Order: sequence, then structure tokens, then C-alpha cells
Amino acid sequence: MLCAVNATASGIYQWRDADGRLHFGDQPPDSLPTENLSDLYNNTVPFEFRIDTIDYRLPPQLRDRLTYSVRKIFTIYRQALNIDYPTGSEFKILIYGQQQEFRAYQREVAPVLENAAGFYSSLNNQITTWAIPNHEALIRLIIHECSHAISASTGKYIPTWLNEGLAEYFERLHVHGLSAEIPLSEQWLTVLRRHRFDTESGRLTQIIEAPHQLWYANNGPDNLSYAASWSLVWFLMDSSEGRALIRELLSVNHNSAHIGVNIIEQHWPGGMSGLDNQWRNWLTHAKGRHRY
Repeated sequence: MLCAVNATASGIYQWRDADGRLHFGDQPPDSLPTENLSDLYNNTVPFEFRIDTIDYRLPPQLRDRLTYSVRKIFTIYRQALNIDYPTGSEFKILIYGQQQEFRAYQREVAPVLENAAGFYSSLNNQITTWAIPNHEALIRLIIHECSHAISASTGKYIPTWLNEGLAEYFERLHVHGLSAEIPLSEQWLTVLRRHRFDTESGRLTQIIEAPHQLWYANNGPDNLSYAASWSLVWFLMDSSEGRALIRELLSVNHNSAHIGVNIIEQHWPGGMSGLDNQWRNWLTHAKGRHRY
């Protein structure tokens, strides 16, 4: 893959030789069937992207991982969900070195988020956080907020279950060179099974129809709303039909709690009851990971 990494600008191609060995290169062979992977591994973004710090020296390796991860999530949204982020403004990430300074800034611009470790603001198109010592947690937090930023860029009101479900889904993104994978969350699966989400019908409808405040009120100490929303997004991202449904859900303004269910009734085989049955069946034996 070193050849492919260095040749990103000119194209990435994959083919097998007469002995069945897999090759990658920036120029396709003349006489062998070749697959063009250029779009799949094109992690460039069509807008300015900047990471700044205050009283904090960002380690070069962490900066690289953040850069690759942020570019990859924008790429997956574009390729899998057909959402193009606006190109007219700069996208920024600001990391404070001291939690106290971050908290003072947060109270000034987003006072309702008193306990948040980081947040996205559409006013300045910026994710702001502090330098959490656990670098893995810092990357997950920033990717989570990137998902919120992309959802907000549509200009439409997105239901809380879908907004938070997508953010939880992408938070587990692991980038490996030019590709990435998103594994299952065994923690969320365990929570849902313990609360019998896999055996009791109708609970998925409650999550989808819950208004913003009720969604959070129903969360509880086990974060049931987050777990259920994450699981539905993971289930839908597992198939082309599911991704098409997410695209449809993201394309409309959800000014009523029933719009999501209405869209599912129109676009999913078997409607809401069919989705509920298939999702609960998936919960009982969910496995695998998604690769991009």
C-alpha cells in the first residue's frame, strides 16, 4: 500500500495478476481487469481545515491522527450518505491546554453545556475542547462533534435520535492508513439486551418519536437513548437500503415528531413494524465491523 499512499493525487488502482496476487498502484495495467479505488481512498476535503491550540503543544502524531480522522469522517458522510459539507467557510478545531480556560470560554458562548468536555458551534464553525490527557478519548470527542457539525450543515432540523446516533456511530472510527473501520460497541449491545430491547416490540418507535427534551429525559443512568440510537444507526449503515433510509431522513426538516416514522413507513419494506422486527433480530446476534 506504500505505492498507493504516495500516488493519491494521480489515482489508486487495484488488480490481480495471473497468479491471483493482489496489486495496488497509481497506473493501471493495460491488459488486466482493474478496479479504480481513487474515490474510495480520497480523503481530501473541499474546504479549509485548521487545528489551533491555546496554551497547549499538540503532539505531531496526535495532530496527524486528528487530521486523518476528521478528513475520513467527512469523506464517509460524502460517499456513504451523499452529504457534501459547504465549501465556503473554514472549519476549525480549537484545543485549550487548561480545562479552567476552556470552561470559562464555554460559559461565555455555550452556557447551557455546563458539563460538556467539548462542543460544536455553528456561529464560528468551530469545535472547542480541552486537552483531555487520554488521547483516544480526545479523538473520539472531536469525531463525535464533527458528526454534529456535518448534520448541522444541512440546514434542516435533525431529530435527536439520528443526530446523536450518527455521532455515537462515528465516534468509534479507527483510521488505518487510507482506510478506516467502525466496530460494534459491545457496551451498548449489553445495555440494550439487559433492558430487553431485543425482545420487546415498540420501544424503537418511542426512541424515534421522542422530542428533544424527552429523548434526554428517557436516557437514564444506563444511557438507553444513546444506546438505542447508536444501534439503529449501526444497523442501517450495514446495508445499502439502510443507508438510503438515512439519506432520506437527513433530507427533510423534522418539524414533527412523527415525520421519522412516516418516512420509515414509506421507504422501508414492512414499514415501522418491519424495521422494528429486523432491528431486534439483529440485536440478538450483532457482530462484525464496517470498513471504509
